[in-house]
Amino acid sequence: MKLTKKDRYFAMYKGDKYVDGGTIVELARKYHRTIKQMIYLTYPTTHKRAKDNRLLLYEVKD
Repeated sequence: MKLTKKDRYFAMYKGDKYVDGGTIVELARKYHRTIKQMIYLTYPTTHKRAKDNRLLLYEVKD
């Protein structure tokens, strides 16, 4: 069974500093963001455009 992006586990970083981890739904609730905003932070294009201190999400794979 393939997990949807909302069900996968992500690590949240601000620059090089680890902030938190969890599913997109959990992180969106905790940090008062929409799910669409959180999904945007997972895209490779967003990672390429990011400056030094930008909030980004990276998928954690087993």
